[in-house]
Amino acid sequence: MKKLITFGLTALTFTFSPLALAQEVESRPATEIVSMEPDKEGRIIQATVNGMVCDFCAQSLTKVLMREEAVETVQISLEAQFVTITVKEGMSLSDEVVEKAIYWAGYDLAGIERA
Repeated sequence: MKKLITFGLTALTFTFSPLALAQEVESRPATEIVSMEPDKEGRIIQATVNGMVCDFCAQSLTKVLMREEAVETVQISLEAQFVTITVKEGMSLSDEVVEKAIYWAGYDLAGIERA
């Protein structure tokens, strides 16, 4: 019985983890995510993406982009339709790779700006 209760609590924790993440993303103001200051090396890529409407869209796009070795962080603003990618120091990420990742995640790239 003790194992069953432990398993139940573990399953409950994993079931509601995406919900907690979604609430955390929603609680951040859009300006916090969008108005990142570029560093001196220009490692910030800001892509405008059409089709993102929910937190699951943001999670799926983040998962696909984080598979790229050069990607350090991904921050998404659903309201502004922006994806802000920080590239690891000493590495680069081409526009073609970003465009392909966004396409494979199921979204349309509207434009890319580099800082």
